[in-house]
Amino acid sequence: MFHEESFILAENIQLAGIGNFVKRPNVSGKLTENPENMKTFLIFLLASIVQFSYSQETKVSRNELINSFKKTIIQIKKGIIQTDSNPWFADNTNDNYFKKDTIVLINARSFKREFCKVINWNFYKETAFTIGYADYCSEPPTQKVNMLKDWIELKVYDFKGNLLIELFNQDKLVEKFKIISFEKKQSLYDKAEFEYILRIVRMAN
Repeated sequence: MFHEESFILAENIQLAGIGNFVKRPNVSGKLTENPENMKTFLIFLLASIVQFSYSQETKVSRNELINSFKKTIIQIKKGIIQTDSNPWFADNTNDNYFKKDTIVLINARSFKREFCKVINWNFYKETAFTIGYADYCSEPPTQKVNMLKDWIELKVYDFKGNLLIELFNQDKLVEKFKIISFEKKQSLYDKAEFEYILRIVRMAN
């Protein structure tokens, strides 16, 4: 049970160089005088704890990242890989994928996508993928892959404490990114699987 004293944040603090004292507002009254406020606060606190427990943002290593790419490849049987069924996808509304410096790539079946136009990284090897141009609001939903320029080889390496991603097409460097953050959490569909969010920023080649 929570006691009123645990919510009392009021204390006298002296501002630097000023002789007056400022008293912080007492928030305990607002919580305890209204049970609904207390209930809402406790639900929010519990939800925050649960989210932190199942999600972690971490500085990923090269091997961890490549292994994550590998785990998201769907292969029904030897020699046949579904390259469009479990992609790492990014919002491409108004060509955001190509215009913005920061890109968020998501691999999560539970993610509720609120945008129609998407760029997919469809991995068929842990260091190779096709770029797919998808529109999930069309009927039927579509995805296009150009035969040559959208087949990508990927290189991940550490440079001065930063993990970088380079994309090559036909042995030519076409894009370079620095990893900002990497987040993984347990899948809502399968406890043995993880879902991923990768934030990268575009760099000059």
